Amino acid sequence: MIEIINLTYQYPHAETPLFDSVNFHIPAGSLTLVSGPSGSGKSTLLRMINGLVPHFSGGRISGQIAVFGSNPIAVGPEKMAKKVGFVFQEPEAQFVYETVEDEIAFTLENLGLAYPEMHQRVMDTLKAFDLATLRMRSLHSLSGGEKQKVALACVMVSNPRVLLLDEPTSQLDPRSAERILDFILQLKSQYGLTVLISEHRLERMLSFIDYIVNIDASHKVLFGSPQEILPEMTQVPPIIDLGRKLKFSPLPLRVEEFPKELADRSPHQGLQPEKMTYKNPALIELRNFSVHIAGQKVLDQINLEIKAAEILTILGPNGAGKTTLLRALLGLVPSSGQRTLAGDDLRATNLPDLIKTIAYLPQNPNDLLFAETVLEELKTTLNNHNLKRSEEELLDFLGFFGLEPMKNRFPRDLSVGERQRTALAAITVHDPRVILLDEPTRGMDYDAKDQLASLTKTWRDAGKAILLVTHDVELAAMLSDRTVILKTGHIQFDGSPQIAFTQFPDFQTQMAKLFPGTGWITPDDVVVP
Repeated sequence: MIEIINLTYQYPHAETPLFDSVNFHIPAGSLTLVSGPSGSGKSTLLRMINGLVPHFSGGRISGQIAVFGSNPIAVGPEKMAKKVGFVFQEPEAQFVYETVEDEIAFTLENLGLAYPEMHQRVMDTLKAFDLATLRMRSLHSLSGGEKQKVALACVMVSNPRVLLLDEPTSQLDPRSAERILDFILQLKSQYGLTVLISEHRLERMLSFIDYIVNIDASHKVLFGSPQEILPEMTQVPPIIDLGRKLKFSPLPLRVEEFPKELADRSPHQGLQPEKMTYKNPALIELRNFSVHIAGQKVLDQINLEIKAAEILTILGPNGAGKTTLLRALLGLVPSSGQRTLAGDDLRATNLPDLIKTIAYLPQNPNDLLFAETVLEELKTTLNNHNLKRSEEELLDFLGFFGLEPMKNRFPRDLSVGERQRTALAAITVHDPRVILLDEPTRGMDYDAKDQLASLTKTWRDAGKAILLVTHDVELAAMLSDRTVILKTGHIQFDGSPQIAFTQFPDFQTQMAKLFPGTGWITPDDVVVP
């Protein structure tokens, strides 16, 4: 079991405690969701359970933490690693070696196991996690789902009693996320694990969990069953939002738990999605566009238009070629075929000139953060483009992203969601015509997503072309003017969001599942008498 008693913690140089007199008790063998807004302290709480906080972070801490008889405050992360496995938000960041097998063995080397036992444990783990065929593969060559599996294998090889996972599905498509969560449940059952998962996409989690630890924006901590905590939470997934509006008690946690007669009572049954009309001019055109990497075909004869005043979302399974498409469009990887911007051949345009018109947010915001403060990140971009903005203008601009209070913070000290917003502000402060976003909601809570949605629509209404690659189906349904589904390097679908999010099972939204045949894909679409 995990017991936290009167826990108070304050980061170095912080003016107030992050947590103040926190108390809760997590029973052994349970699965607990850790939820709350970006920056509320979810990752910090997990790091306290394995001793990384305060041993690596510093700060002032009081109270007690007991993890199956061990005190992480006293013994630190090295000794806690024998009981607690931790998979971080960015699994690739915790990899040390080049290949899968060596990475798994590294965990046991740190524990000082003799070679015969270490070799046997590695072989057993590769088999148990269905990784034997990948044992000699480079970690850099794996898909997001495969990396998550390897990261899980690396912590499970030491036979921990507690498994901590920080945003384990943030980089995964819906089907891969479901597989990983099913796999975690299998591990929990097989090994009797106590599991804590920090996650923003609650719609993926609610049907699995026993308890919720919710940390609100003021860092107040609530603990209890889903039915006890969900009514108190401000940020909830679509089905919980709908259940609360309809005053259901208990709240349905899954689509299958809603009353069957609810869909029957909804109007407009049999509504057919409207066909797309293409009125806007194309800013970017790709014709017979292909990409080969290391002898493998990643994109094959892609034909695509990115239009002015339109939000185009691209979905698809991990490894479909979505990120490659963005990078190739900018010329960051070699390609064949045509790519034009407002009719001009992009092959004749160098990258410094291209990024004056096209902004690109990669999956990892750290790739774009170099300055000492959030405000300086904006100034760096403007300096690179020989532009000037007043301090007041820059602070107003940060306000659009909810970052004005963090203007003097070191960007890499921010949460993942806050870093994502900082990078997004930095790439758009010079007012580009085209904005490419690769998984922009990674680490973002529901409020931050709503803020991003509002901002993206503002850009669209100002005539910009927005291309958004995402695994976040609910966000894509909220934003899309047009949707593309990419699969194994080919365009499987290009057209109406109502078709994409209702007729493709892997990408159906919660509302599409709850109200089949209506064409409803977001909570705002729903009309129930």
